[in-house]
Amino acid sequence: MEIKILHLYSDFMNLYGEYGNVRLLTKALEDKGCEVILDKKTVTDTEIDFAEYDFIYCGAGTESKRTFSLNHLKKFKDSLKSAFDAGKAILFTGNSWEMLGKTINTADGRVLEGLNLFGFTVKEQNARRLTGDIKAKADFLDNELIGFINKCSEVENVTSPLFTLTMKPESFSFETEGIHEKNLFGTQIVGPVLVKNPAFCNYIAELIINNKK
Repeated sequence: MEIKILHLYSDFMNLYGEYGNVRLLTKALEDKGCEVILDKKTVTDTEIDFAEYDFIYCGAGTESKRTFSLNHLKKFKDSLKSAFDAGKAILFTGNSWEMLGKTINTADGRVLEGLNLFGFTVKEQNARRLTGDIKAKADFLDNELIGFINKCSEVENVTSPLFTLTMKPESFSFETEGIHEKNLFGTQIVGPVLVKNPAFCNYIAELIINNKK
């Protein structure tokens, strides 16, 4: 079985070694007998057809690089929405998943239009960053997850969070984290999240394979 993976903005959105998520997932798929083809797209690309891929990934970056990537990705938001609607497996980690919402209110007072796949909004502040180790549960996994969060934003109006936090720093006021709709997963957890949580990696690998059958 041939599996095509798309890694978005691997040159910009790789703040915490997030390429490790793609490397581990590729290995997991190969161990299950798949032939994996990895493609990369970045801001110099003028064409992206998300329908070509079985898995779409984007990692974490600085706030400025996230905004730079967002401005490019807006050109292809209809294609990305079609891939989401079709049930393609999609994972955005770190602050990249903030691009998927309605708006981002930046720390310097700008309002950025998001990709509008979902209705949530993001508000940044520069007074302090929220950082710390967490543990979390997902309703589709038996194993508890671990990871690290480092962000300067608050996300509001998420109707289907990905994780429920079971351990967090006292400075974290939120009890849930990320977004999960259809086969799209968005999480602020870095580490990288699939490397630290093999059960989550295996779940996505099985999801990709089952979608392909």
